[in-house]
Amino acid sequence: MTDHDPTVLAEGLGTGGERWTLTAIPHGRRLQTMVQVVQTDGRRWAAGSGGTALRDGRRIDTFAGRSGASSHLVILRLAPDVRAVVATLSDGTREDLRLHGDVERLGVRVAVLVYPAQLDLHNLVLIGADGRELPDQL
Repeated sequence: MTDHDPTVLAEGLGTGGERWTLTAIPHGRRLQTMVQVVQTDGRRWAAGSGGTALRDGRRIDTFAGRSGASSHLVILRLAPDVRAVVATLSDGTREDLRLHGDVERLGVRVAVLVYPAQLDLHNLVLIGADGRELPDQL
């Protein structure tokens, strides 16, 4: 992975059947992350963020996006000590998010959540290597 060269980190399915692709471009301590979403009806859209890979003193930074009436998108940048993330949606659905990326190259791990427009994200729980919940702050 080189500067200005987007690399596909992962591809997956959203909770409503949407397809997504996560790309990243590292620039030293800075990182660009982008997710392209393909809705179940074939519509495509993308959103992302750039800046410091992770703000000082934080275990998680998030970016949320949406295009019109389409699905919601959340990109999470996570500190190396975060081993798992559990998301709870407004309908009670719990999603174990997969962590992507090489911490040595990106400075963080990255997770993606894509979910239907009619739902809300109620909670994100960070889990450490010992299985215990971690606070957002270091």
